[in-house]
Amino acid sequence: MGHSSRTVDYVVGFLREQGLHDVFGVDGANIEDLYDAVALAGAPLRALVAKHEFSAATMADGYHRAAGRPAVVAATSGAGAMNLVPGLAELRASQVPALALIGQPPAALDGTGTFQETSGLAGTMDAERLFAEIGVFCARVTEPDRIVEVLPRALEAALAAPGPAVLLLPKDVQQSVLGAWPERIARVGAPLRPLSAEPLRARAVTVLTAARAAGGPVAGESGNERRNGGPDAWRDTGDGAGHAAGGVVVLAGPGVIRADARAELAALCTALDADVAVAPDAKDVFDNTHPRCLGVLGPSGTPETDRRVAQASAVVVAGHRLPQMAGGSLRDHLKGVPVISVDGGDPPLLPAGHPALTRLTGPIAAELDALARALEPPAGRREPSAAAPGRPPMAADTATGAGRRPYVPAQRQAPVASAGQRTGTGALDLPTALDILARRLPENANLVVDAGNTGATTVHRVPAPRRGRFITALGMGGMGHSFGAGIGAALATGAPTYVVAGDGAFYMHGMEIHTAAELALPVTFLIVNNNAHAMCHTREQVFFTGDYTFNLFRPAHIGAGVAALFPGVRAHHAPDAAELDRALAAPHDGRPVLISIDVDPHQVPPFRPFHTNR
Repeated sequence: MGHSSRTVDYVVGFLREQGLHDVFGVDGANIEDLYDAVALAGAPLRALVAKHEFSAATMADGYHRAAGRPAVVAATSGAGAMNLVPGLAELRASQVPALALIGQPPAALDGTGTFQETSGLAGTMDAERLFAEIGVFCARVTEPDRIVEVLPRALEAALAAPGPAVLLLPKDVQQSVLGAWPERIARVGAPLRPLSAEPLRARAVTVLTAARAAGGPVAGESGNERRNGGPDAWRDTGDGAGHAAGGVVVLAGPGVIRADARAELAALCTALDADVAVAPDAKDVFDNTHPRCLGVLGPSGTPETDRRVAQASAVVVAGHRLPQMAGGSLRDHLKGVPVISVDGGDPPLLPAGHPALTRLTGPIAAELDALARALEPPAGRREPSAAAPGRPPMAADTATGAGRRPYVPAQRQAPVASAGQRTGTGALDLPTALDILARRLPENANLVVDAGNTGATTVHRVPAPRRGRFITALGMGGMGHSFGAGIGAALATGAPTYVVAGDGAFYMHGMEIHTAAELALPVTFLIVNNNAHAMCHTREQVFFTGDYTFNLFRPAHIGAGVAALFPGVRAHHAPDAAELDRALAAPHDGRPVLISIDVDPHQVPPFRPFHTNR
């Protein structure tokens, strides 16, 4: 069959020229021509079939967050297209670029009530209006020749925003023969922003130099103690002890990761002698073991982090918008503080008319580098170098991570646990399990964290792998995001990948474990089973009377169930700390691994709203 000049063949040729080699999706009648074109094109293109369209989008999400490369999502019409909505919404909210190709019924049948019609005619839903709200770009391609002009525009919009760009492709348009192809398909990139004007940078340097001179050492605690000061570290004692006012604090967010600017951020922090707090969805932006790391911002962080920010003489906000879950409570504290925003044109959510805001809107890496070069380190200080933890996004580092120094939280040499847990004879609690995981993570691992009590505790407690990635979705916060995202991260990097999710998230999208098995990926799924939607149950107890629950389940045996269901997965249950440690230490045998553990659904996570309301 000579299909060399169909619209879908042009689409696939365009993807190849842009380096977009991985297509995540679910096949169907109105997108099958695209899959046919991928098959005919051959390597390096590949189509990867998910169990659900939401997970196809989260695979593209994890793929980009782990390696810095955009991916393609493909879905058919009707329910397939609708299933993409929450996944694309997360891409939009978290500013992750992707190209979504969604099949539609033949355009010739628009307005006739054809199966799965979403043309907007004859009383049908208008898919173009829907996806225009969710994506950064949306176009319905009704004429084959339009694809040559619309496809580059869509990718450029996805890279520039960044976010998901959507093309609606009717089946008859996909199958149509193009009149003429361009001789050469040009590479598409995001528009380049100019570096900020020198007077703006000079103003920033003046402010930061004065603030640096006003700072003093933070007495009485190390960086680890600020992050993990024992089991009550998240409680707000209100005493403010241990911190000297002044100096510079840097609030670093996911924009730094998207810009591949970790090294530039580290150099600036060293030049400023600055403390650094990180967004939960950018936990790996700065070495978590560095003495100057304050830990995460937001409800899963500690009150000490907020107090240190409030005491700063100046604050640098780098690639961070300060949304509610990642430092939004600090906005009022920053009203009277000089703020230098290095934002690449995406400003922080500060009150309008902030009196002391200086914005540097050029490329984030270049702006951070220019600031660092203009600021000389304090004379006589021998601050440890703030080594950048991450590998370059385009690299596929497959080192084993052997020889990594085990992470031991400050002020304790073993997990906080009962005597039975310490000897391996008792049931697990979540902090114990996460401390074991933290010690077993390879340095180059991808750690992908789901929502709920499990996610909040993991964000609070587990440090980011020093040369890997720490991935969590805070945009829409959808349960089950981690299963697809972990698969995408493993495909993008080839690095060992660990997914931490609760049983509620597993029941939503855990069948993607089958996809990991089909692809023989090095993914370990740690399923925290409390037989509950635990965060919803916690809210019942904290914010309501607590004399009822809709969110506790009958016991389930997830490890045994997956072992029976999927021979391609090495699945089992770890009843205690010693068994969990053995399971995590076992080498991969070419199959994904699932480890289930049982924990108490009544355990309240280190999520500050649950404790300030008690």
